[in-house]
Amino acid sequence: MLDFITQSIRSAGQSLWDAVLVLLLAAVAFCLLAVIVKGKEALAAGVRAAKEIRVNLSLYFFDAVFIAPIIALLVELVQRTVRGFGLIIVPPERWEFVGAWGTAVAAVFIGDFFSYWRHRVEHTPLLWPSHAIHHSDTQMTFLTLWRFHPINRATTAVIDIACLSAMGFPQWSITVVFAVRHYYGQFIHADVPWTYGPLKYLFVSPVMHRWHHARDVDGSGSNFATVFSVFDQAFRTYHMPGLCTVPLGVRDEMSPGSIGQLIYPFVAWPKRLFRRRRSENRQQSGTT
Repeated sequence: MLDFITQSIRSAGQSLWDAVLVLLLAAVAFCLLAVIVKGKEALAAGVRAAKEIRVNLSLYFFDAVFIAPIIALLVELVQRTVRGFGLIIVPPERWEFVGAWGTAVAAVFIGDFFSYWRHRVEHTPLLWPSHAIHHSDTQMTFLTLWRFHPINRATTAVIDIACLSAMGFPQWSITVVFAVRHYYGQFIHADVPWTYGPLKYLFVSPVMHRWHHARDVDGSGSNFATVFSVFDQAFRTYHMPGLCTVPLGVRDEMSPGSIGQLIYPFVAWPKRLFRRRRSENRQQSGTT
């Protein structure tokens, strides 16, 4: 028992140390980017975002120590299930003919297609309460990428890994997908006024994704892709009328603190169920 406790403490400590290193590297890179793009305004923007940054950091370290190990186990379980039940659609050997570069590009592109639809599902009433936490950041920075509820993290990991595994992609290419989505995801959450010009019709830009986080405006339920904007254009969810200067956040009433946000889905789901049943009862009473 003592060995188990000791190992758990060491594992948690290592996860925390790794999280600190990853955070420091990202912070240096994005702070430099902010200074280059905004100059003196970068400091003022950082001050405005201070409260939201504290929440994001709290959720980030909570995830690194307690949630990430569980997600890793879920991913392994999903992959074994896909293999064990013969759910692989594309034989893995097919990707050998495509080559390493072709496989990597295909994995990222197809993975973004799957995540586009998964993201749209997260905006439906069923999963929105857990996904709303990510959208509650009113001052978007690269740290907004880490503002996720554990339930949202789990559903994202399970759906994405199941789809990629079913496509028969080798493990190394799946790692590439998650790396690209992670680092590019940080970039498109950064507060930089870049639209990409003509390339906006191919790739998701920071401004395009900022419109996805807009509050109470036409187009806030749009721009679901992470890497390739072609999916939003193909399925008519593309929205980027110009620079996004409107307020960000959600209309949901939730505590701005990290604890309140972790609790929010467990409060919102019962309320939604209660309102739905009450509405059904009223309809039934009106027809009798």
